[in-house]
Amino acid sequence: MFGKRSCKTLALAVLTAAITSGTAFAGNLTVFSTSDIHGSIIGWNYFTAQPADVGLAKISTIIKEARSQKGVNDDILVVDGGDILQGTPLDTYMVQHPNEWKTHPMFDAFNTIGYDAIELGNHEFNFGLNFLQKAIGKNKNVLAANVIDDKTGKTWKGVQPYLLKTVNIDGEKVKVGIIGTDTPAIPMFEDPSHYAGVHFVDQVPVFRQCVKELQAKGADIIIGITHSGVPRDDRSGEENQVVDIAKACPELSLLICAHNHVVIDNTSDLTGPDGTIYQKSVINGVPVIESGKDGKFLGKSVLSINKQNGKWKVNHVSTQAISMKGVADDPQIVKQVAPWHEKTLKHLQKVIGKASADYLGAESNHQDSAIVDLINEVQRHYAGTQLSAAASFNTSQNINKGNITLQDLSGLYIYENYLYGIEINGAELRKYMEHAAKFYGKSPDYNYDMMQGVDYTIDLTKPVGQRITKLQYQGKEVKDTDTFTLAINDYRMNGGSGYMEAMGYTNGKKPKVVFDSMRKYGDDGQMRSLMIRYVQEKGTITPTCDHNWQVIK
Repeated sequence: MFGKRSCKTLALAVLTAAITSGTAFAGNLTVFSTSDIHGSIIGWNYFTAQPADVGLAKISTIIKEARSQKGVNDDILVVDGGDILQGTPLDTYMVQHPNEWKTHPMFDAFNTIGYDAIELGNHEFNFGLNFLQKAIGKNKNVLAANVIDDKTGKTWKGVQPYLLKTVNIDGEKVKVGIIGTDTPAIPMFEDPSHYAGVHFVDQVPVFRQCVKELQAKGADIIIGITHSGVPRDDRSGEENQVVDIAKACPELSLLICAHNHVVIDNTSDLTGPDGTIYQKSVINGVPVIESGKDGKFLGKSVLSINKQNGKWKVNHVSTQAISMKGVADDPQIVKQVAPWHEKTLKHLQKVIGKASADYLGAESNHQDSAIVDLINEVQRHYAGTQLSAAASFNTSQNINKGNITLQDLSGLYIYENYLYGIEINGAELRKYMEHAAKFYGKSPDYNYDMMQGVDYTIDLTKPVGQRITKLQYQGKEVKDTDTFTLAINDYRMNGGSGYMEAMGYTNGKKPKVVFDSMRKYGDDGQMRSLMIRYVQEKGTITPTCDHNWQVIK
C-alpha cells in the first residue's frame, strides 16, 4: 500500500517523466485552405444574377465559428492557394477602374478574415506586375518562392518565398514554416509583357531549398502551398507538380494544392500520371488537399501533434473539403465589399445591343451552335482570318432575345484572353483538329476547340489521330501544303491545352503571327471587349449556325 505522501511523489514523478519525454504537450493545429477563389467574395453569381453557394463571405462564417470554438490546446491557420484577381465581373471592374480603389476588395476580405498566407496563382499575372503589386499592397504574407526577379536572381520583391509563423499548442510555442510556389508553366498561358521582369523556375528544387532554410531557422512543422495540381493528360508535367513536390519533400506535413479546380481530401484516392493510386490522397507520406474553386469548398486539415523527446511531431493528419452549400454570408464581409458589388452590378446592366432571337448555351460544348459560332465570327472578324477555333466556356449562359447587356457577354466569355491570328498549313490544321478531337465529350470544356471556316467530320470510332475523316475548305479537300490564317486566343497561342505542341511548335518555336489584338487595341483587345465591340458595331445580331461539322460516334 502507498501512503498519501508516496502517491503524491509517484504522481509528480509520472508528470515529470511525461514533461521530459514531451508527451504532456499535445493539441491540434487546424489549417483552413481555399484555392482558386477567382474573385468570388459574396454568395452571388454575377453571370446568372442569382445567389450562389460561393465566396469568401461564406468561408469567413465557417472560420469565425471555428475560432470561437477553438480548444485551449489548439490553434488555427488560414491560407489561400492563388488565382485571386481574375474570374468574376467584380474582378474585371477592378481591372478596368484601377484609379477608383486603393486596396483590392479580395485582399480586403483576406485581411478581414485573417489569412496567414496567400499564394499567387497564374491568373495574378493576367494584368502585369504593376497591377499585381498594387493589389498586393502592403501585405507581407503573399508567397511565390519560384517567381524570380530577372535582375537579382532572387524571389521577386513583391512576395516572400516562405513564412515562419508561431502557433500555440498546449501552452507552448510551435514554429510553422509555410512555403508557397506558383506553376512555372505561366509562360504557356500568358503574354510575356504581363510578367516582364520576372521568370518562373521549377518548383521542386525551390521547395527543397526552402525546406532546408526553414529547418535551419527552427521550424517544427513545414506546410507547402503550390498553385499547381496533380498531373493530368491535358496539361504538361511542368504545369502540375504536386506528385514531384511530395516525393521530393517528405518533410512536409501537409501540401495544399490548387489550379485544377478539383476537390481532393482524405475521402478519396488520387491517381498519379503513371497510374499509381495514392490512397486517401497521401503521396509519399504527405497529405494533399485541394478545395475546388470559387469558394464552393473550404479545405480543413487537422494536424494532431505532440512533443516527443523535446521535438514536435505530427502524429496524424485528416483532410476534409467542406461544402459552403447553405452557409450564410458573413455580414462583415458583405458590408465591406458592398460598394464594389453595387458598382459591378450597375456596370453589368449596361445595354450594348439587341439579339433578334435566342442564343442557347446548352449543349454548345459538344455540338455546333449559334453561340460558339458567334465567338468564332468575332474572332475571324477582328483577326481578319479565314478560320477560327474556339471553345464553349459556359454552357449555362444564354443570350436571350431582346436587349444584350454586359452581363450576358461577361457570362459567355469568362476569361481575360487576347486574340491572335496565325498562319499555318493544311498539315498543321489537321493536327490541330485531331488534337481537338481527343477532347470531344471530355471535361473540362475549355479544352475542346470547334473550328469555323472549314467543313469537317469527327469519327470517334476511328483511332486517335485518325478521326478527322472529312476536311474541306470552300468545297475542296484540304491539302497538307495549303496555307491558312487561323484565329485563336492567347491561351492556345502560348501552349494551353497542348495545341501548339500538337502542331509541332515546341522549344519556343511559334507560327507566323498576322494579328495581335493586344498590340492593336491594348487592354481593349481582350476577347470579351472585342465581343462587346462587335455587338455595339452591329447593333442587332441574329443567331445563325452554319452546321459545318458533325460527329460520328
